[in-house]
Amino acid sequence: MRPVRAITAEEENYRLVELVPGNPRFVTSKRDSIEPEPVGTVILKAFRITGYDPDCDGSLMARLESIDCDGEASGWRPDHISLYPESALVVMPEELKKLFEVSK
Repeated sequence: MRPVRAITAEEENYRLVELVPGNPRFVTSKRDSIEPEPVGTVILKAFRITGYDPDCDGSLMARLESIDCDGEASGWRPDHISLYPESALVVMPEELKKLFEVSK
């Protein structure tokens, strides 16, 4: 296992861009979109249980918040989870299988 790859400032190419060419009063920031890991990479991300809600059949479903390596909340949206080296680990398929085998 290893932390997710950090994206450098050079890779992001952060810059200010004029929205109206020649008019510096209207600017926005831009950066290049860089994938921290290739699509298909398996990652592990830590979550803390913050409570439970009943499901329609009466079983309980956990409410979770994403945490970083220090246990601090790092922001969580189910469909938009940010990947940072301090909050996600890359795991090889063999390592993932071994983790589940150890827990049996």
